[in-house]
Amino acid sequence: MTASGPESKRGPDIATVAVVRANNECENNDVVDEIVEYYNCRYLSACEASWRIFKYDVHCRYPSVVRLPFDLLNQQQILYGEDDDIDDVLDKPSVAASKFTSWMDCNAIDNEARELTFVEFPTKFIWILNGRFWKRRKVGKAIGRIHSVSPNLGETYFLRIPLNKVKGPTSFDEIRTVNGETHSSFRDACYALGLLDDDKE
Repeated sequence: MTASGPESKRGPDIATVAVVRANNECENNDVVDEIVEYYNCRYLSACEASWRIFKYDVHCRYPSVVRLPFDLLNQQQILYGEDDDIDDVLDKPSVAASKFTSWMDCNAIDNEARELTFVEFPTKFIWILNGRFWKRRKVGKAIGRIHSVSPNLGETYFLRIPLNKVKGPTSFDEIRTVNGETHSSFRDACYALGLLDDDKE
């Protein structure tokens, strides 16, 4: 049996052990070929062993983070499986509901939802994947994080900015509406909201 030293790629507490046949061993067809069998062995230091014995948390993720994707009007991403029937794909050219569009639908029917921005929404509501809708949260906590977007994407970038500030919109037009005026682009709406500024005096 031969063993290699600790591997720097995985950290100092891991060693890879390979079981190989020595030259003086007799050939036997009934013996399992162990040359390619590897066993990963992990060394636990006294500190970590004590931590586990006393059942302290080794790691935790609380509260949970909900990723919030968004898209421009009629530009929602659609995912299909490689085994999906081509007729089903052609008959379903758009997604029925996304987290983003369902947020606006929920704002239209729920007064409490209108008091929340898209980022704040997971604190009070949970996403039901099977039904593709938001449901009022009863237990637990979560925080929302909107996908980051490069400024090179233009209107998508300018749509992301007001989603941290605007509460209760029921449509894309309402996100672009500031003080009763519907702007032609999200960029103009950001300027009207004071979320963007230029270098003019």
